[in-house]
Amino acid sequence: MSQHAALIATAIVRPGNEEAFSLWKGKHDAAIATFAGFISSDMVPPRTGHPEEPWTILLNFESEEDVKKWQESPERGRILGELVPLLVGGNFGETVKVGGSAEAPGAEVTEVIFSKVRPGKADVYREWAARIQAAQAKYPGYRGMYLQPPPHGKEDGHWTSILRFDSAAHLEAWMNAPERKKLLAETKGFIESEELMHLATAFPGWVPIDPMTGKGPPNWKTAMLVLLGLFPIVMLELKFLSPVLGHLGLHASLATFIGNAISVAMTSFWTMPFFVARFGWWLFPKNDSTATARGLGILSLLYALEIAVLWFLLPW
Repeated sequence: MSQHAALIATAIVRPGNEEAFSLWKGKHDAAIATFAGFISSDMVPPRTGHPEEPWTILLNFESEEDVKKWQESPERGRILGELVPLLVGGNFGETVKVGGSAEAPGAEVTEVIFSKVRPGKADVYREWAARIQAAQAKYPGYRGMYLQPPPHGKEDGHWTSILRFDSAAHLEAWMNAPERKKLLAETKGFIESEELMHLATAFPGWVPIDPMTGKGPPNWKTAMLVLLGLFPIVMLELKFLSPVLGHLGLHASLATFIGNAISVAMTSFWTMPFFVARFGWWLFPKNDSTATARGLGILSLLYALEIAVLWFLLPW
């Protein structure tokens, strides 16, 4: 079985050519996205204030043979010819890593975007992705962008983009930038749906982010969904888990910790994903003035139903 392989390239960009380099990277990604064996691309810029340091491009492939085919392809030769004038000394160094994938170093904050592109619009999306990549690269704290197309043969799959910034403040500045909102307004014709996930730590949040505003839903709406999923979990734990832990002779603090750990895990990975998927229309109502009231009514009925069912199923 072939081992995955990565092509790691470094280049020092001439001062003043950073935007042109980002545009070139977008064209490069559009060319390689249709190449057999390609998996994903990533880009890591130099540290802020250190233009003498190289930019790093990480390309992951299915096998070493796929890497060689890309290196020998006329498409690559043509696109590298456009890059040379942008580099110090025209130097473009490459290293092949076999037996694994190349990953960018960690960053302070990450924004993950899942985009479902309309059928037949992949080329339009690639061109747009190149332009937004060039735009965000100009903002302070930008630490790179990862782009992965859907698996080959699955046009209805999701494109995955990962933005990295060195701080939450810098990411927020880009997410709320007028330039980004203007670019997003162009996507109505070729992006069917989009979901954002903000990762300030290693643990993702419980709710998605509105792609048009870069913000999550109101806290009170999130709290209501958490309560809807957490209440039955806690009730079941009180009825079945607590007696078992007490029988084992565990101290109350340890027993409570175990119960809370289970509650948080089930809420994070089971109830919240389930309810968020079904109440997206309520979390982010689009031109529907009645959505909030209807959602409150439905949740009130579900609360009452939970109380009634557990009242009769779990007699004390």
